[in-house]
Amino acid sequence: MASTQDTSADRRQRQARNVVLTALLIAFFGAMLGVVFGMTLGAVTGPEAWVIGLTAAVTGGMMVIVYFKPSMATSVITGVLSIYFIFHLNAGAIIGFRSSGDIVRIIPYVVWFFPLVVFHQLTNFGFYKRTINILVGLSPLPISGYVLGNLTEPIAIGVLDAVLTFLASFYAFALFIGVFSRHRDEEVQHAAMAEEAERTADVLRVSEERFRLLGLATKDLIWDADLKSGKIWWSESLRDTYGYDPRAPSNDLNAWESWIHPEDRDRVVESLQSVIDSGESNWTSEYRFVCADGRTLDVVNRGLVLRDDAGEPFRVIGSTTDVTELRDLEKKLRQAQKLEAVGQLTGGIAHDFNNLLTIIMGNAEVLVELHETDQRARKLAETTMQAAERGANLTNRLLAFARRQALEPQHLHPGQLLTGLEGLIRRTINEDIEIGISAADGVLPIEVDPGQLENAILNLVVNARDAMTDGGRLLIEVTNVTLAADDLPRDDGMQAGCYVMIAVSDNGCGMPRDIAERAFEPFFTTKEVGKGSGLGLSMAWGFVRQSNGHAQIHSEPGEGTTVKLYFPAVKNLETHTTPEAAVVELPGGKERILVVEDDDMVREHVATQLGSFGYAVRQAASAVEALEVLDGDQTIDLLFTDVVMPGGMNGKQLADAALLRAPDLKVLFTSGYTEDAIVHQGRLDPGVTLLGKPYRRAELLAKVRSVLDD
Repeated sequence: MASTQDTSADRRQRQARNVVLTALLIAFFGAMLGVVFGMTLGAVTGPEAWVIGLTAAVTGGMMVIVYFKPSMATSVITGVLSIYFIFHLNAGAIIGFRSSGDIVRIIPYVVWFFPLVVFHQLTNFGFYKRTINILVGLSPLPISGYVLGNLTEPIAIGVLDAVLTFLASFYAFALFIGVFSRHRDEEVQHAAMAEEAERTADVLRVSEERFRLLGLATKDLIWDADLKSGKIWWSESLRDTYGYDPRAPSNDLNAWESWIHPEDRDRVVESLQSVIDSGESNWTSEYRFVCADGRTLDVVNRGLVLRDDAGEPFRVIGSTTDVTELRDLEKKLRQAQKLEAVGQLTGGIAHDFNNLLTIIMGNAEVLVELHETDQRARKLAETTMQAAERGANLTNRLLAFARRQALEPQHLHPGQLLTGLEGLIRRTINEDIEIGISAADGVLPIEVDPGQLENAILNLVVNARDAMTDGGRLLIEVTNVTLAADDLPRDDGMQAGCYVMIAVSDNGCGMPRDIAERAFEPFFTTKEVGKGSGLGLSMAWGFVRQSNGHAQIHSEPGEGTTVKLYFPAVKNLETHTTPEAAVVELPGGKERILVVEDDDMVREHVATQLGSFGYAVRQAASAVEALEVLDGDQTIDLLFTDVVMPGGMNGKQLADAALLRAPDLKVLFTSGYTEDAIVHQGRLDPGVTLLGKPYRRAELLAKVRSVLDD
């Protein structure tokens, strides 16, 4: 690494330190010897002795400083030391010459002017070098002028020649050393600049490598935009995630703008420009990114605007995060929360509402029979019964969307089910709509609730009919499909494998993307007020999801709509006995039935209905009362109990306790909302028989007779 190498600057500092220490040592020992020998021989006295002693003290102190702090060797201390040597040499020579009048006494001082030049050139590098250089150049003049001005002997001509010769040789030496040191400084400077450039390049390489590794270590797309040139550096995620070459020469701000979805482009570009122009630093924007293969991803862009000392922006660095999956999860979470809210709302009202509808439907049936000859009263009773049935259907659809309906799945062949529905479908569709129903060869059976599947298909057919106001073509297809893991929606709990797809397609008006995305929401409809409840598709979606399947909608304005229902295929088709057609005569019996219902009106209504057909009926308003009846009457043949009841014991718990007392007791459950007592994963528990509220009298009697005869 560059930081561990022996650079020219380091060598220069080491050389300067050694030169300074050598000069200081010579000066120190020279001063000490001068004091010792000069004073011993009596040649040095008075002021000269003080000057020499001061030299020894100063040089000794400087040696200590330079030794423990080598950086001082190339700092201003060397300039001070040069000035000190100039003063010392001149002062010593002048004192020595004045005390003896002998020119020979100045020779030990003046010869040190030559090393002073070398010392100065090797140690002074700061801004003060030129000033010190002038002082060093003038340093021999004080002693030379003093000697020439104080000659007393007639041999002064020889002294003048000696002084001039000394000055000439000194300046020639200073000139030579100055030229040499100047070239040496340039070489050192060039070497230092080269080393600094190499060190900077190493730092840049390390920084770029760190930047590159950061881009590899994160899924985010890392980028660096030069606002002056318009060029952008991209991490490898540009290729891995978005399909573009990060090294392409054309990668610039214009290319980036072309990757933004056209509907978002102006907004995003304006938001970035606004941050740059306003002097702010942080920029964030979310938009759709168009990949090289045409895919559109939702991304969040975050950038930091860098500015120079004048506040002008010159660079933006940042990251781009693919949030497509996150947004999908958020959408699913909102859908789940909506589902939960609807489920709670529906569950809260379904029980009581269906109790009321049971009474209304039962009384309406009685009124129809009582007014056989009064057509007006009979019509009113029939209308009341139809309204009650529509209310029950509305509640059932909400429960279906919330996946809280009790399903009774069977193995069935979807092609045969469509064949049986064809007549009803043709009666539902207008004559100007062409119908095509096809089932591929070898379609596998599925396990679903047949009644709910029929309702789902009919709802899709009605929606298709309403979308083709001027006629068109309706196509219902059934085929096997194999879905891989990549084909399945994320986090929907579906497994890869074989599915049966039922697709209902029309060539009607179609829907734009934003409408199609909301089509499965409850109460969402594009039809006019009074033309639709907005529950048809939501019911179908809830039923399919509760059956471990999946629903998709594909629509284009002006082209039509296709709704695809996917159900897991089963290998073997279990045959079920087709129920016999309902007989006209309502069945009755003589068995004893215990009716358990917390709603007084419903309980009285059911007891009256059953009693009118010969059954012996006892009543209980709670599970506790029912157990008391069972403990006192061992002749009860059937327990007919509501599932949801207050008092801490529901219908399922009551049935379990009753069967412990009477193992041969028959049990029939009824409920408008079952919660999780007898339904798990959307299916009735094995061996459980349920009569859903509201129900007609014929359904009640038929179900009771079926359970008693089983």
